[in-house]
Order: sequence, then structure tokens, then C-alpha cells
Amino acid sequence: MLFRGKSKRHSFWLGLRKNRNLTWSNGDNVNFNKSSVSLPDGKQICEAIDNDTWTGYHCSEKKHFMCSKDGTYTLIDKEEDWCHALKYCRTNGSDLVSIHSEKENGLVLEKGNNRSFWIGLMHDEWKWEDNGCSSFRTFEARDPGPEIESCISYTDGQMNEVDCNDDKQTYCSKGDMRIKVINQSLNWEEAFVYCKTKHSGLLWIEDKEDQDAVKKWLERSDLVGPFWIALRQSRVFGFWIWRDSTVSYNNWKNGFVPEPPSSHICGVIGKNTSDYTWTDENCLHDHPFLCEEEIVYMD
Repeated sequence: MLFRGKSKRHSFWLGLRKNRNLTWSNGDNVNFNKSSVSLPDGKQICEAIDNDTWTGYHCSEKKHFMCSKDGTYTLIDKEEDWCHALKYCRTNGSDLVSIHSEKENGLVLEKGNNRSFWIGLMHDEWKWEDNGCSSFRTFEARDPGPEIESCISYTDGQMNEVDCNDDKQTYCSKGDMRIKVINQSLNWEEAFVYCKTKHSGLLWIEDKEDQDAVKKWLERSDLVGPFWIALRQSRVFGFWIWRDSTVSYNNWKNGFVPEPPSSHICGVIGKNTSDYTWTDENCLHDHPFLCEEEIVYMD
């Protein structure tokens, strides 16, 4: 579900490679362009239409968006970030709108009804090897020259642009979720709302493979925790649940499941042991927390 490390060394490859081609989300070449975006090094900007003008915004912002299929344009009356807007359109058999002429631009503006909405253009010099759609960037880009192919390595918590021909260990991923470590102290309920609003939800751990993935990710973080996860105890029945399902796999400290009336009803994971076990915690205490984020694919 999450990430699996293949090395305990502190420098390894990520699947992020420089890509200088600009295309619409449906793969069409950009042969009509009214954008004034100047892309900052290493950054990612997504295009929206705002007051009849093409305007660049951070892709994580939430906006209305327009889907298109066979020349039909549909403005969607809900707000999503660019990646999830793309997913919505594709789930419903279309794609984010692409614009190839002044005539099409006029039709899109007419259907836009003076709203601010996403279109299917993302400015990004970098591409994930699995075609994942993500605005996650923590590196400072450099220009090694046109003859050098650039890739991204991860060293001691930092992403670095380096020559793709360098020798490094690898870091592999599987599944459809990624971990987000949020260095902001909130109580459990606030963390739950934060993750649900900005990502896919508080992180939950389905099996030992997930547990090992979280452990490896936290081992490379400078934060100590404990971190809120989606564990919560039923006040009525006393069993533990992950948001909306019961806990089947567990990794409680000392192997004992906290039980009422002495237990707190929220759960954390932290660096309290080498196994990153879980403990119960007062839900009103403030801690950093772990969100999970669904990976949206570009194709």
C-alpha cells in the first residue's frame, strides 16, 4: 500500500526524472497556448482559467474544473486539486479539458460561466516513472546542462537533483498510497480533519507490510513523534477501528491491546521502540501526524 525500502544506506534513487515536454493531460501536444507561466526551477504549476485568462496556480489548490469528451465541455460544480480533478474526469469517461484553438478557447470560456476552474495543462519539468500525479517537491533544481540527464536522489531526508548515471541504491514503491509526515501538532480530531481535507485521510496500517513501510519512512525522518494515526477505540464496544473498519493486524506495545476503562481511545505510532509499536493516547493531546495520500496516475 505504501513504500518499501531496499537499502539502509542514506542515499538512494527516487523515480523522478527530468522531462521537458509540455503536453495536455490527454497526451496531446500543446500547439495553442495562452499561458504566461514562467516555471520556477523544480516547481510545478497547473493552469486554470480565471476571469477569462489562463492563470497558473499551485497544483494543490482546490478549484472547480472542466471535463471534456468528444467536443462536449462540462464544468464540474465541486472543488478538487488538479490531480484529483483529473481523476474525477477520467473516472467518468472524459479528461480535463484541452484547448487547441481560439475557437475552442471561446467555447470553454462560455461554458466556464465566469468561474475559476482547472484545465488540463500542467507545467512540470519532472515526471514520476510510474506516471504518478504529485505536487510533492522538496529539492532545489539545478541546470547540469542539456547533455546531462537529471534524476532525483533522496539523501538524509532531502531530495537532490543529480546525474542519472550516478550509482545509488534504490527505493521501491508499491500500491496506490503514499505517506505524508505532517510536522504540525494537532489533536486527533483536528489531524483527522486536516488529512481528510488536504490528503486522503489519516494513515491506517492494514498489515505487516504497511507497518514495515511506515517504519522505514519514519527512520529517515528527523521527527521523533509520537504521530497520530487513524486508530480509534469504540466508546461503546471497546474494540479498535481504522476510521471505518476493525483492526485485524496490530502492533501494540508489549503485545497488549489497550482496553477500557483504563485506556485512552486514540492511537499513536512513534520511535518509542525499534519496532515502532502503537500506544493509546489522550485524543486531546497535540502531536504531529501521518496522512496517507492516494496516488493519481497521469495515464
